[in-house]
Amino acid sequence: VEQGSSFREQRLAGRGSMARIAALPLAALVSLPPALAVQQRWRRLPGRPDAACNGTERRSVQPTLALCSECQLAHVEAKLFGFHRKGLVKTGDWHEVNTCPPITVSQVYGSARYYLNMIRAGVAVKVHDARELEAQEGLSKAAFFDRHGFVLLRRPTAMTAEDWALSAPSPLGVANLTGRGMRRAETPLSKIYAREVEGVVRELFPAAKDIELDPLVVCRGPGTKNPGYNFAPHQDYGFTADDWPLADPEFLARFNRPDIKGLVVLNFWRPVLPMRGPVQRTPLAVCDPESVSVEDIVPVTVRRDSQGYTKMLDLAFDEGQRWYYYPDMTTDEVLVFKSFQHIKATEGEGLK
Repeated sequence: VEQGSSFREQRLAGRGSMARIAALPLAALVSLPPALAVQQRWRRLPGRPDAACNGTERRSVQPTLALCSECQLAHVEAKLFGFHRKGLVKTGDWHEVNTCPPITVSQVYGSARYYLNMIRAGVAVKVHDARELEAQEGLSKAAFFDRHGFVLLRRPTAMTAEDWALSAPSPLGVANLTGRGMRRAETPLSKIYAREVEGVVRELFPAAKDIELDPLVVCRGPGTKNPGYNFAPHQDYGFTADDWPLADPEFLARFNRPDIKGLVVLNFWRPVLPMRGPVQRTPLAVCDPESVSVEDIVPVTVRRDSQGYTKMLDLAFDEGQRWYYYPDMTTDEVLVFKSFQHIKATEGEGLK
């Protein structure tokens, strides 16, 4: 197993307090495609009080709870942002986006097409209760994760609010997304949380070979160095091991060993102290990978700074996509989901 080199942290609001959310990518040997993830905003209902906000931007919104007639699961209607329209990229191609000078005229045109192709008004989607889905299917945690690519675990952590702050000293940067330029240092994350996370990985993937964990994270939300949230569905990497942002000769030598079956990156996303109550707004939504077709994927290669291009996957909206969230998450729970994988198998289960 190779470990992802980036952290994705969100900040959530609990009852009467703001809460940080930590999400940690790790790698393991698995057989399912990665799950896509996105923060969600609730749909507005006329005449209802405020129930959600994005940072300091307040909107009069309220979750709409209903029962899905098809799957018999409770769901909310949420407006998700950043979806693309289909057709921007042909299957097998990558769309180039350059936001760092020097920029050519053709790159300006390509970047403009990328942003104009987004559905600006957002899309209202049904986001189903994943707690009910787990109860309905009655599987073990490992079996549920293998089927859907995400699972909720009760895992109290020894990390304190100060520990999270000391492990998140900087704003979100390319190093957090790709690992390039990531400073190696001893932090509470590397001393405390790394052992906790490794235990979860060993539980879900007993055959894991190599596990790596970055020492730094990023906190999002009011009062942090990253006050905004991310509401766009995306995956930070690509399709294959060659797309991995740290695919240097040393990595490829390890990946190409005959005893290595593939690379998987896991995210560990959780509310953290100083949050007190369960999550009541801006939860994380994940998309079941088996509901995503190749035509829904928008592969892009992005240049954000002088370190060069990185590959990632955006998502075009399709009504067949199935979205889930875990209501009322607490600081003792962690949502584990796949954000990247490449399995060497050329046939059989490994191709799922």
